[in-house]
Amino acid sequence: MDSLLTAEETAFQRSLNDRVRQIWTRAKWPPLTTVVSKDLGEIDTTTVKAEKAVQIDTATDLLDVFSVYTKNPFTDTTAREIEFSLINGYIVCPKSTADNTIFIVGSQVPANDYGTGTTDIPQFMERMLLAYALSDYYRADSQNEKALAEEQRAEEYLQQELERFERIESQNKIKIRVYPNYYTNLLVHQTVI
Repeated sequence: MDSLLTAEETAFQRSLNDRVRQIWTRAKWPPLTTVVSKDLGEIDTTTVKAEKAVQIDTATDLLDVFSVYTKNPFTDTTAREIEFSLINGYIVCPKSTADNTIFIVGSQVPANDYGTGTTDIPQFMERMLLAYALSDYYRADSQNEKALAEEQRAEEYLQQELERFERIESQNKIKIRVYPNYYTNLLVHQTVI
């Protein structure tokens, strides 16, 4: 198409953004993983009262929370994982947490608008987005069978990408197996002369 009507353009952008968010939150995509540092503090609200907590529901640099560490786990081998709870938009850590700064491993916040010439849609989403957009177009045009076929195609693309990322992740993990020590004391060999 050479041009879109304003209503069509708005509908297309809304459809695209909805589908991006749907794909973004569907899995723990490695390309979207980020590490964000936050300072812990005392929280005293009507719903959350904690000595060691930080508000994250207003964060512009974090979408999902996967784990919390004392240091950046990707750069520091001494980083320890911290137990946490997500309560009402806050990360709440135990009182015994010694550190005042935590490092949150999570996913990035998706861009707000992909319809105005921005080109930062992750590459692994492109085929899925195209199929989803075509599906939404067919559905708006009352061609439900074609829309369903495009949605199935998008799901196939999504499954292919998930399988690829699972393979990548399994290749990156180094598995070290430790066998139990069956001998609790030192074996001494004596020689008789």
